[in-house]
Amino acid sequence: MTPQAIPLSRDLVLVGGGHTHALVLRMWGMDPLPGARLTVIDPNPTAPYSGMLPGMVAGHYARADLEIDLVRLARFAGARLVVDAASSIDAAARRITLGSGREIGYDVASLDVGIHARMPSLPGFVEHGVPVKPLDDFAGR
Repeated sequence: MTPQAIPLSRDLVLVGGGHTHALVLRMWGMDPLPGARLTVIDPNPTAPYSGMLPGMVAGHYARADLEIDLVRLARFAGARLVVDAASSIDAAARRITLGSGREIGYDVASLDVGIHARMPSLPGFVEHGVPVKPLDDFAGR
């Protein structure tokens, strides 16, 4: 008797390639869930790992060292990577609309899109502070 392939029964969609989703991809690659398809949506093929930011500021790492390679990580996990931005989510229909207009269905979705500080609107911040998020703006200084 030949074992039959388990049919896809669940679509797990990860919106954003942040720290937590990078860990999900890594763990999924080591122990995938049979019958489930994993999709990652991120506007970029890489994502910055801000946990290494102090080391970059201290000169231990170059800016490029902070990048999580989502292409390689998705390949390791057997996941599909969609390089696009999620623009809306219809929870009732379980559909995510992308910036390109494409729609992706899901059974379970997880959001890990990071933060963007609004610190410059605080009095005195522009004169005395440097926002760390988004990381690319900070690293460019």
